[in-house]
Amino acid sequence: MPKFDDIVLEPLLGQPSHVLKGLREIRNSESVRKYMYSDHLISADEHTRWLERLAETPSDRAMVVMGAKGIVGYAAIQQINQTHKTAEWAFYVDPASKAPGVGSVIEYRVLNLAFDDLGLEKLNCAVLDTNQSVIELHKKFGFVLEGIRRSNIQKDGHRLDVHLLGLTREEWNVARPRFAKLFGE
Repeated sequence: MPKFDDIVLEPLLGQPSHVLKGLREIRNSESVRKYMYSDHLISADEHTRWLERLAETPSDRAMVVMGAKGIVGYAAIQQINQTHKTAEWAFYVDPASKAPGVGSVIEYRVLNLAFDDLGLEKLNCAVLDTNQSVIELHKKFGFVLEGIRRSNIQKDGHRLDVHLLGLTREEWNVARPRFAKLFGE
């Protein structure tokens, strides 16, 4: 497992160009694209437009995940609704730096950010059926399967289900001590 202190979430916007370029390279890797709704190769221009759109929605938290040796991945808390105190979240990890436990560290950090710093009461996510390891990771952290959008996504000539998962503040408060102990907090 990676050292907990080596994995940090930093705001994506304002990162140096080599970090932004590296993030696009990670997103374009086959092992990341296959789990995304949109799996085409992202051009430099499209990446720039995406970053510009992020700058226009400051309530969203787009973050680069950094490790001891550089970029580890990306995490985002999006569609933050202050009225209902809800949001959606997603992440991906660089396949080249996919040491065991990186996803768990990212998830732990994002959940603490969502419930402690942002004051959310509910966090949701949607995961393609083909990404069973992430579905199981979310469940390990206390997420509950709330539904399945059957045949919702078209990929490679096949229809795929999308698993909808959710976690409340109360559920996280029950699960958190086990992970805090694991991560030495």
